Amino acid sequence: MYNNLNQKLSEMRSGNYLVKVKSIGDKRPNKYYSREYFVTVKYQVTDLNNPKRKYGVICNGFGSKPIELNVDRELLPTNFFVWEDFDEKLFERLSRTQKSINEEGYYKKDRDTGRVVA
Repeated sequence: MYNNLNQKLSEMRSGNYLVKVKSIGDKRPNKYYSREYFVTVKYQVTDLNNPKRKYGVICNGFGSKPIELNVDRELLPTNFFVWEDFDEKLFERLSRTQKSINEEGYYKKDRDTGRVVA
């Protein structure tokens, strides 16, 4: 299932860094709201020029920032709604993440640990 998703993300050609889906978990229903469910999606950010690199640099208008590559990350938020098409919504969220890393040089970090959250 996620091979098709990875193919669509690589066809976007938004920059040097590619978001690759590694695993998609099971749908877990929400206890309090019947039209919402949760799915855990793990992905990695890799460098297209050198796939074995461990660290990269994101450059935007405000200067360069380091980024960890080839590390499993969890897509947040994990909630999806019943009336939405899961594949389209997941592609939209992942493409937005890939675009923000490549074009805007933005990725969220935890203030306490300094690790990438998004």
